[in-house]
Amino acid sequence: LILPICNYLKNETKKRLPEKKVATMYQGINSKNWYKEKEMELKHPCVGFLQGSVIWEKTKEMLTLTKVIESMPEVTFYWAGDGPYRDIILTKLKKYDNFHWLGPLEYPGKVREFLSSIDIYGLASGIDMSPLTLLEAQLMKKPVIASKIGGIPELMIDNKTGFLVNKGNSEEWKEKISILLNDRKKQLEMGENGREFVKENFSWEKIAREFKKTITKQLEL
Repeated sequence: LILPICNYLKNETKKRLPEKKVATMYQGINSKNWYKEKEMELKHPCVGFLQGSVIWEKTKEMLTLTKVIESMPEVTFYWAGDGPYRDIILTKLKKYDNFHWLGPLEYPGKVREFLSSIDIYGLASGIDMSPLTLLEAQLMKKPVIASKIGGIPELMIDNKTGFLVNKGNSEEWKEKISILLNDRKKQLEMGENGREFVKENFSWEKIAREFKKTITKQLEL
């Protein structure tokens, strides 16, 4: 039995290995570990990105933000993360006064502080299966904006816990950021919806029950 971590990956596995038994097993998360911390001194309004730069196919989507950052000088953009492709991204983005790189953050304490401090969580990724930071940001009651690729759409609800944007579309990023920053009520509603969604669907208790069902079913076949 092959256990991919999202339905997107399950479908890809079936295409390549049609003779194999395949079932999705999402990664779980403990909501009790994600609570409000003392906030960092960030400039508001702001959008925070928490992602590594280890895989180029994922990382290069951050270059889509160039036009976004340039056209929204009233918004501050923060990136927390590191990796071998860091300098390629920083060369393009660091020239803007409203962009700041925070480097890698200590996990989980400093990550909680960062997520406590930002107004919107952003995930600009070229390919992703089951990004844990997307779950963490929603548990911290932050509205999220993320690339509509891979398994990301399975970890949030478009227009309810945040917004999905098409790959490479800087105009959509600008539009969704503007909607949230101009509507504090929507920010709060999406944040509350996000925490409840993750608690209900990605608790370790639920993941364990689903895993038990999957294994039991396979043993009965």
